[in-house]
Amino acid sequence: MEAQPVLSALADDLFLSKLNLAGTHDSATAFCNMRRMAQCQALSIADQLRAGVRLLDLRLFYKSGRFFLVHSRADCFTDATCSQRLLFGDVFALCLRFLEEHPRETLVVSVKSDRKKEPADFFPVFYERFIRPDPDRWFLENRVPRLSECRGKLVLLRRCERPAGFETRKACGLDFSDWEDQGSRRYTQPVHMHLNERVSADIQDRYHLAPTVKWQRAAKPFLDCAAPNEAHICLHFLSTCGGSHVPRETAAPVNAAFAAYPLRTDRAQGWFLLDFIDRALCDKIALSNFRFCPGSTAEVSP
Repeated sequence: MEAQPVLSALADDLFLSKLNLAGTHDSATAFCNMRRMAQCQALSIADQLRAGVRLLDLRLFYKSGRFFLVHSRADCFTDATCSQRLLFGDVFALCLRFLEEHPRETLVVSVKSDRKKEPADFFPVFYERFIRPDPDRWFLENRVPRLSECRGKLVLLRRCERPAGFETRKACGLDFSDWEDQGSRRYTQPVHMHLNERVSADIQDRYHLAPTVKWQRAAKPFLDCAAPNEAHICLHFLSTCGGSHVPRETAAPVNAAFAAYPLRTDRAQGWFLLDFIDRALCDKIALSNFRFCPGSTAEVSP
């Protein structure tokens, strides 16, 4: 699979939040145990990047100095043999290699501590291991960058805590640490978050709704009204485990509904995180940007 140049042809002055980005929910689960309940992707992370995914949702379990990729109680592995645990270092190296080969692209990386209570040293150790040695690999400010500021870089979306007094408090990424769980079966409205006094976000992640309810009462209404701007991010989780609690089954009707949904031609609607994404869905999202971004030339293959 040849890599898609999703962002390369877009104008440098565009804010990342004012673009539609394809992302994956529980991105590292293509190869995992407890597959029926835990697998959320069919494509490896490498294949996701080649397909056009530019937002990765990475759930980590920190133990004995290592950051393992997990999905709750399930473990993630490097390949289909499930013989070697997948570590963040593996994914980090893969992402850096992708950006070296495609320096006009960017990747948003969501980092969350999963499984058990978050250790107090989770982010400090993560920072020392993966950020401090070469901070120029990252965009670390708690604001939305323009493409010119983040090309060839990882944009940190931090869903873990930054300890009080941490020395790099002004360079710890987009601060999504105050994340409100949306597993309710009753409520369907997105959650509004203030990342700081200048940046905000709306998040729709109603993951306990049955697929039809999820689409009709949560996902589609939020898509219809989403209006991201340079200081406002819209995150659409199209994933859900409601109903059968089997991601492959719950993803199919939601993905089909989204595939048929006409994205706006006058503005972006946000960043999308899907289960079992494929290239066609990535293309739908990537190509939509060329309809409302002046001065850009579509390079994505039909």
